Amino acid sequence: MIARGVAAAGAALALAAAACAVEVPSAEPWPALGGVEPFAELAQPVLAERCANPSCHGNPDRPLAVFAVHRYRLDPDATFLDAPLTAEELERNFVRAAAFLLEVDAAEDSALLAKALAREAGGSGHDHGAVFTDRAEHGYVQLLDWATLALDAR
Repeated sequence: MIARGVAAAGAALALAAAACAVEVPSAEPWPALGGVEPFAELAQPVLAERCANPSCHGNPDRPLAVFAVHRYRLDPDATFLDAPLTAEELERNFVRAAAFLLEVDAAEDSALLAKALAREAGGSGHDHGAVFTDRAEHGYVQLLDWATLALDAR
């Protein structure tokens, strides 16, 4: 119970940090969410493709700022370059996304998945249009798989 409270406090800190575009805490206290590797395999490609546009979450002023190749980077000189993400960039993306999972019991209930899904498909809707129009879309399934693994690892 204490560990879950510590994790929740960490989540709140991470979410607040991300929202304010300040330093994001390390992923080290987050091993209970499966770590960075499953995130890198399942969620990062989807976030990079569907969310990292500079006008959306590829922007440091957004609560879920996403680093991606050819897009927003920690080192401004790497922006638009073909260089792979650094371990720190990937870790920051993981912590920001994981913060949406700490207060839910089911992956589908997280804002990460619910906001991205169209209202017509049972989601809460996204201010700038649905990221996914159907729960069967490959990207939605990938995010759901990662979020489910992360929650099961708690």
